[in-house]
Amino acid sequence: MNMRTWRLASVVGLMLGAPASGLAFAGPEACAGCHTAEHAAWRPSLHARAFSPKFTDSWKAHGGKGECLACHTTGQKPGTREYAHAGVTCEACHGPMGEGHPGAAKMPLPIASEMCKRCHVKTYQEWKVSRHGTKGIRCFDCHTAHGQGLRTGGAESLCGSCHPKRLKDFAHATHHQAGLRCVTCHMPAPKGAADAITGTGAEAHALSVGAEVCTRCHEDTVHKSARISGLREEVGALKRQMAAAGVTNVFELKEHARDLEWQLARVRQGLWLVAALAFAVGIALGWLAHWYVGRIRR
Repeated sequence: MNMRTWRLASVVGLMLGAPASGLAFAGPEACAGCHTAEHAAWRPSLHARAFSPKFTDSWKAHGGKGECLACHTTGQKPGTREYAHAGVTCEACHGPMGEGHPGAAKMPLPIASEMCKRCHVKTYQEWKVSRHGTKGIRCFDCHTAHGQGLRTGGAESLCGSCHPKRLKDFAHATHHQAGLRCVTCHMPAPKGAADAITGTGAEAHALSVGAEVCTRCHEDTVHKSARISGLREEVGALKRQMAAAGVTNVFELKEHARDLEWQLARVRQGLWLVAALAFAVGIALGWLAHWYVGRIRR
């Protein structure tokens, strides 16, 4: 976050929810002097931008509820719209700076996924039931603590660091050739994700791939596969009909069908001819009957 964006967020914060006074939160700039690298990593992060204009616009449109500030500000006073600092700063996770810090009062945090649970509730729940969660692969094993980015800088290299063989097997390799990545199927973005508030929690940390994921690209294959048994029955019935007709392949069946159609056409032509002759004979007999009756009367 650059200084201009930071100031804009602060101004918006003053308009929408006044910072609380008297809270013992020193602010992120107080940490920058000693923790230069950590502060530099945090500054452009999603945590630093948690109180961005994108959030504040959506927050205001939805009533400006105070509980939203618990995860988008630092030092929010419960039940109010008062807070100490805009965004998720150092002290949002480490707690207020102690009087003896730096020095005797240390501010360490346990490297545990439970640290993310308070704000990223849904993501934590998905991770908890995932293979990563059951095997003890923590949030911090994939994400950096201060920048929130991926540790290797890219999803493919990150997944490949633990699953190198998966990138080489047939199913995954063909998808990769089509431009798909691991996260395309294992962490698909939900519909409408582009309108979500940045930082409120990513979807699909369960990492499982269900039918709903496959249908995004293979809808016809997935839904029409249920017709396979019915199609097999139709093919079997067709083969039996071919055997009864004395043909062995589709081409012979087609020729046989054409022959039957020709014969049917000839029969129809014969019927039309008989009908025309019968009509002519009927007219002739009617005329003769009329002539004969008239002659008798004279």
